[in-house]
Amino acid sequence: MIRRNRFGFLAIIVCMSLVFIPTGITLSQDKDITPEELIQKHLKSLGNPEKLKTIKNWGISGKAGVEFMLGATGKLTDGYFMCVSDGPKVGIRMQFADINYPGEYFAYDGNEVTVGHITPGQKSPIADFIFLHNATMKEGFLGGVQTTAWPLLDVGEKQPRMKLGERTIDGQEFYELEYGSPGKRAGNMTVKLYFDKENFHHRRTEYRVRVAEDLTSTQNIVSSGGGSMVTAPSEPTGRPADRAPEDTIAGNPADSIYLLVETFDNFAVVGDVTLPQRYTLEYSVEGQAATFLAKWSILNEVYANNGQVDQSFFMAQK
Repeated sequence: MIRRNRFGFLAIIVCMSLVFIPTGITLSQDKDITPEELIQKHLKSLGNPEKLKTIKNWGISGKAGVEFMLGATGKLTDGYFMCVSDGPKVGIRMQFADINYPGEYFAYDGNEVTVGHITPGQKSPIADFIFLHNATMKEGFLGGVQTTAWPLLDVGEKQPRMKLGERTIDGQEFYELEYGSPGKRAGNMTVKLYFDKENFHHRRTEYRVRVAEDLTSTQNIVSSGGGSMVTAPSEPTGRPADRAPEDTIAGNPADSIYLLVETFDNFAVVGDVTLPQRYTLEYSVEGQAATFLAKWSILNEVYANNGQVDQSFFMAQK
C-alpha cells in the first residue's frame, strides 16, 4: 500500500507503491552522435520502451527543503513534496509549515499554467518566473523524467529545433542539448538539457532569460525578517521582456539574467523505469536593482503509476 503523507497522496493518485533499487547502469559512450541518437539512448536508459508506453500517469511524493541565500533569508527543512502527472498535465507542489513562506504550487491542466500565491495576490519569485515563462510547463520540461509530460518521450510529431554540444559542469562532462526555438517563447527563453555521457540519464535543465537594460528585474522581490522568507510588494506585472527599461541618471541599466536550474541525481529502478530520487530547483536573478538566489531540495520517497488522478490537482490558484 502507498504511504499517506500530509498532502493526502491517496486522494490524488491511487495505485500500488513501487520498490526502487539503486542502479549503476552504464551504456556505451559514442563521441559523435546526433540529437536523435542521443534521445534514443536517453529513452533506453529509462527502461523498456514498451513498458514506458503503458504508463499513463505518475505520482511521486517525498520530503522538501528550501534555503534562501540572496534577496531573502531563511532555511526550511520540514517540507513535503508531491509531483503528479497525467499525460501532458503536471502538478508540482511543495508545502512548508511557515507562515511567511507556505510553499510553491505549479500546475498545468493541458491548457493553462497556474501557480500558487505565497500571500493573497502575490507570487514568489520562482512562481512568477514559471507563470510568465509558461513554456517551462506547457512544453513538458518542468520535473524532467519524473513526469509523463517529458517531451523527449515523443519528439517525432513535435520536430523541434535541436542543437547538440558538450559542456563540463563541476568537473563532469555532459551532452548539452538546446531544445526548441527561443524566439517562440516569452522573453526568448532558452532551454538546455544536460545528459550524463556515460549512461545518458537526464541530469540537468537550464531555463535562461536575458533582458537588456532591465531596471525591474528584482525590484521589491523579497525582504528578510524573522529568520524566514518575507515578501515585499510584488514584482512589476508583465513578462520581463515586455517591461520597458527606465532611464537613470547614470544612463541605461545593466542587463538582467533570470536563471532556473533543475538537477536530478541518485537514479534508481522504480518498477520498470529508472527515475531520480533526488531533485533540486535553483532560481537566481542577477540585475541592476538587486539579486536573488534560492534552492529547493527534494528527496523522492514514494512512487506510483496508472492510478485514478484527481484532475483538480492540475489547477493552482490564479
